[in-house]
Amino acid sequence: MNVSLFSSQYLVRYLSEIDIKAIYDLCHNNSLYYQYCPPFVTEQSIVDDMKALPPNKEAADKHYVGFYNVDQLIAVMDLIMAYPDEKTAFIGFFMTDISSEFRNRQQYY
Repeated sequence: MNVSLFSSQYLVRYLSEIDIKAIYDLCHNNSLYYQYCPPFVTEQSIVDDMKALPPNKEAADKHYVGFYNVDQLIAVMDLIMAYPDEKTAFIGFFMTDISSEFRNRQQYY
């Protein structure tokens, strides 16, 4: 799958273990999310999430991707194709950057 087609505005690419620090930083800043959806993020929980699959799915069905504004990670998405049925794509996780810079831009929209 060509994940770069997921956005016409941002660079989208597959994430790997070399991206864990950036993913952790993005998620760690969103403490409100983890108040409602514990447990709080750890680098190990990110590694586990990158590998987690629902029953009867294979690694080829999983697309763990990052959206970048130039070189800054601004969103993470875990997408499972054809789950729970062949006509459905399941977003298992989607987290956006809530840094002060990003929030300041959003208040004007």
